[in-house]
Amino acid sequence: MRIGIIGKGTVAQALAASLGTTHDIRFGVRQPRSQDHGTLPDVAAWADAVILATPWRAEADVATEIAAHVRGKPVLDATNPVVGAQHGPDVAAIDGAGSAAERLQSRLPGAHVVKTFNQTGAEFLKDPGALRAKPAMFAAGDDEASRRIALALIADAGFEPVDCGPLANARHLESLAMIWIWQAIKGPLKRRFGFALSHLPTKLPQKDTDQ
Repeated sequence: MRIGIIGKGTVAQALAASLGTTHDIRFGVRQPRSQDHGTLPDVAAWADAVILATPWRAEADVATEIAAHVRGKPVLDATNPVVGAQHGPDVAAIDGAGSAAERLQSRLPGAHVVKTFNQTGAEFLKDPGALRAKPAMFAAGDDEASRRIALALIADAGFEPVDCGPLANARHLESLAMIWIWQAIKGPLKRRFGFALSHLPTKLPQKDTDQ
């Protein structure tokens, strides 16, 4: 699959590393300087799926540049609405939208926004195997086909994919990300953890009927 990653920071680089062995990656940047770079509109038009991995403050401008080129395509939103982090995550107010992902969807009519890849640090997006248990990655989006694509990419990146249903649930994934960010900045766990699922065994032990 051709994946256009919008951005070139640590999250963008980490996702390129984890997905680049099985997919064709190009970075969308404003000033392309290498063969794997292109302008935002060019990369959005080229890609089968787009991952938004810019600082959240850039979302509105980026959406304006790529909107015409992502109609009908999955747009995976890996951003979080953080505007500062001196004492923990300072979360932006998302007026009337419910979540940053829902506001992004309103700015990309015809695209299929899926919230994912936002719930852990860049080091684990690059190497989820560094954690003792396989980390989970949650995904929420309204378009079922695009959500399935996102879940497949999550698995390709080395995470356990978790389907979280419609985009209205993106607000909960953004809240989960704030827990990770707070721990990273202020908490006792620092950046040394990820979220994982603990499953029941396939066959539950039989209850002792004599008790």
